[in-house]
Amino acid sequence: MVYQLLSDFVILLHLLWIIFILFGFLLALKYFKVSFIHMAGLVFTLVLNLGGWYCPLTHVENYLHGLYDPQLLYGGSFITNNLQKVIYLDLDEVYLRIGAIAWVGLNMGGYALLLRRRRVAAPKLNK
Repeated sequence: MVYQLLSDFVILLHLLWIIFILFGFLLALKYFKVSFIHMAGLVFTLVLNLGGWYCPLTHVENYLHGLYDPQLLYGGSFITNNLQKVIYLDLDEVYLRIGAIAWVGLNMGGYALLLRRRRVAAPKLNK
């Protein structure tokens, strides 16, 4: 039971991380300090996808799933069964990796534009 709860927690954490990677740029527009965490997460995502590796949270989830009884009639909790469908889309891995790399590129382009806009606006404030 404890392992199942831990597994649910990790899956929920994984979903929140994915949402942050997807929409963190919007938070960074309002809260500048968030941009550093989001950019680090984007770089981490890029490295994982270029290297062909899986997210460490996936390994933790798999480990925790292996700890509780795999003979259960209902394979996990409601959270596990439903969130896994959202986190692990039924698409070819190549498409998921290409999509993730493209998303990182799009976000980094957004940060480049944001930085450029801040640099252009900064001298005007000093005058």
